[in-house]
Amino acid sequence: MITDLNAKWFYNWGSKRPLGVPEGVDWVPMIHHDSASNPATGALAQIQAEKEHKPTAVLGFNEPDQKSQGDMTVEQALELWPKLEELNLPLGSPSGVHADCEWMQSFMKQAAKRKYRVDFVTIHWYGDPNAAQFMGHLDRVAKLYKMPLWITEFCPGDWNALKTGKNKHTQKDVMRFIKDTLPRLERVSYLHRYAWFCATPKNAALSCSALFDADGSINPLGKAYAEEG
Repeated sequence: MITDLNAKWFYNWGSKRPLGVPEGVDWVPMIHHDSASNPATGALAQIQAEKEHKPTAVLGFNEPDQKSQGDMTVEQALELWPKLEELNLPLGSPSGVHADCEWMQSFMKQAAKRKYRVDFVTIHWYGDPNAAQFMGHLDRVAKLYKMPLWITEFCPGDWNALKTGKNKHTQKDVMRFIKDTLPRLERVSYLHRYAWFCATPKNAALSCSALFDADGSINPLGKAYAEEG
């Protein structure tokens, strides 16, 4: 799938390098969260132990403001942050459900006050297939934090479809979004990387944005993404 999309990089929400990373593709580790069953110290040790393929960057906690994901307080994240800095790699911020939410703004303010290092801000976005709205959101986040951005998850979604079972966005809508948006992303100076969220056709909210069919074959949206990105 990675090579089908002509992807230059990817991540998998984990800290252990997966097998079979294609030649010339950059895999980036993440410190997903910290819990008794999955402590951040273990993830940090895995990254530090990687000698053959030293990572080019590391991503901070995944949606720490959401109980089903990172589920961390701002203070918990701040307490651990110096350990992430010790990896001596370019370091991405935690990825809030929304990059401008209260959790993220509090973390970024407190990190700056403590003179902690954050090298770029990571963004998740699952809005309507409207290129102008999406680009406006990126501009607002860039001005808010005055840092480079990585979009680590994005694609159009319809969250009401979780209740109705019917997604209001069509493949045609998403195709237009891809063709309108990706060339713009390639030209934005403050945006260093972006990654589409590869949802499956069975995901009610995000099925409209699936790049692959149920059998794993690339679909027209995936081909357009590979061509435009």
